Amino acid sequence: MNGVKKVKVNLIICMTVLLGILVLQVVPVAVAQENVLLAVIGTLMRGLEHEPDLVNLGATFVREDRTEPAYRLYSINDIQPAMVRVPPANATDGVSVAVEIWSVPADGVLPLLEKGTPGLAIGKVKLQNDTVVLGVIAEPALVVGMKDISSYNGSFRDYIARTGMELIDNATQSSNLTAEQLDAVKQLRIEGELLYNNNQLRGSIDSLNTAVKMLGLKDRLYLNIPLGYTAP
Repeated sequence: MNGVKKVKVNLIICMTVLLGILVLQVVPVAVAQENVLLAVIGTLMRGLEHEPDLVNLGATFVREDRTEPAYRLYSINDIQPAMVRVPPANATDGVSVAVEIWSVPADGVLPLLEKGTPGLAIGKVKLQNDTVVLGVIAEPALVVGMKDISSYNGSFRDYIARTGMELIDNATQSSNLTAEQLDAVKQLRIEGELLYNNNQLRGSIDSLNTAVKMLGLKDRLYLNIPLGYTAP
């Protein structure tokens, strides 16, 4: 009799273990995804190059911020910005760069880097409040021969806006637009400058971009910004 009981107990144990294995195979175990903070430059406005990649990776925008004054900002062929940390010996040449902080799934950082421009790497970036986060930093070789735009308040959006005003001013002097169209362009130019002076850079670029498109300009800096683009 004792032998029969032992067999029944063993059968029950085996069935319980087997059932547990089956349940684990059918019901996936939820694992919390760790996110990291990543500092990038100009994604929301110029970010027609990188924003889709960030969003597709499940990243979410956190805030706008600035780095400590220890970097130089460059325009890479007017396609995207890049920042380089200055050597300690040249520390006084550094500026504070305007960045955006994104919360990115940890396993998405490598795919994002793989899609990026060769010469861009992930490193540690110190923000203006001394917080350290991961950030996209350029290798010095990438910026050789590129335009240093650090003087534009360390901001790629500032560079886009001020360059847009210069483009419009030059183009309106030899434009083939009708008087009515020219008045509309000049009004957009005035609106863009007013918004710029009020530090509303996204709105400024939107107005200036409309004027650039009306003038038929093919400038590379504005080429990838569609009409009516509104950053989230």
